[in-house]
Amino acid sequence: MNNSLTKVYWDTNLPIYKISHLDLSNEGIKCLLLDVDGTLLSKNTEIIPKTVKDWIIKAKDFFKLYLISNNPSKKRISKIGTELGIDFKYRALKPRRSSTLEIIKKLNIDKNNIAIIGDRIFTDVIVGNRCK
Repeated sequence: MNNSLTKVYWDTNLPIYKISHLDLSNEGIKCLLLDVDGTLLSKNTEIIPKTVKDWIIKAKDFFKLYLISNNPSKKRISKIGTELGIDFKYRALKPRRSSTLEIIKKLNIDKNNIAIIGDRIFTDVIVGNRCK
């Protein structure tokens, strides 16, 4: 599985709160599209771990943030987005590109300066690669 759709360009294999803000910034990243379930918190809870909250607070000093989730529950993703103070898209239908491209257009940031952080190759990685 080495085709361009599933190629991971920066696989840290770390929990999100251990990803270096400075490393991302030094790569020219200005915006992060963040998956929710499995990336920020477990899909079985609505409690955001303190380590993740702290990482998000610091990330806001470096990047524009946007939550992009395949979860169909507006209530769940809205609650998380509101708690973190981040705009969100639920029912994003990743790896389809339409929602992601809509967000990129709305943010008005060059897509070369946007990274997606997620936990699934067949949704998060593929949509990132399909959107270039």
